[in-house]
Amino acid sequence: MNLLKNSQYLALSIIGMGIFPASSFADTLGPYASLMGGVNWVADQNLTQNNLDFVEMEFNQPTQSGYATGLALGWRFPVGLRPEVEVSYRKNTLTQFNHRVYEGGGSIDGEGEEKATTVMANLWYDVLNLPAPFNRFTPYVGGGLGYATLTVSGLEAGGVEFGGTHRDTVSAYQLGAGVGYEFTENWSMSVDYRCLKTREAHFGDIERLPQGDVSTEYEAQSVMLGLRYWL
Repeated sequence: MNLLKNSQYLALSIIGMGIFPASSFADTLGPYASLMGGVNWVADQNLTQNNLDFVEMEFNQPTQSGYATGLALGWRFPVGLRPEVEVSYRKNTLTQFNHRVYEGGGSIDGEGEEKATTVMANLWYDVLNLPAPFNRFTPYVGGGLGYATLTVSGLEAGGVEFGGTHRDTVSAYQLGAGVGYEFTENWSMSVDYRCLKTREAHFGDIERLPQGDVSTEYEAQSVMLGLRYWL
């Protein structure tokens, strides 16, 4: 009889382990480090001078160019809040210039690069303790504030080069969401979405353009894969 009872307890234990295999994983708390990488889209972007939007920069799609990478350090609290510090880098290339006011309108093929290096203080909210069979997954949402160094270089259109490298550091913010999957007690992977916007960056005078400060605002959307290690 005791043997039968012990067998029943053992069977129930095995079934229970099969149903709730990751309950401890999804409750992982404390410090972590994460690495992210993926594709980056930049919205069509006006260059402004003397209160005039004199040209629009159009960018290649990520299948041709455009990527984002990031490194973050953070801490998850029991209530699901997850503050972190993130450093990221985005790069895209131009494909053409549109609405060229100084040339009477129209479009022309163009070249050049735009880069954004950011330092952000983020706050995410993790949805913890999902029921089985989703207890290995952790959806999240949130955003961050920080600074971005925006750089444009190698601008060229119709064989004419417009100066060298121009940069400015401005305030920035981002919104984001994603879902993590914890496959061990120390490791998880994620799919992450970010929308980043900056204040107006000022590049000063640009060679072969009329004299006057040239400015622009940056907006990008990124989809990345992440790998996180719980320390």
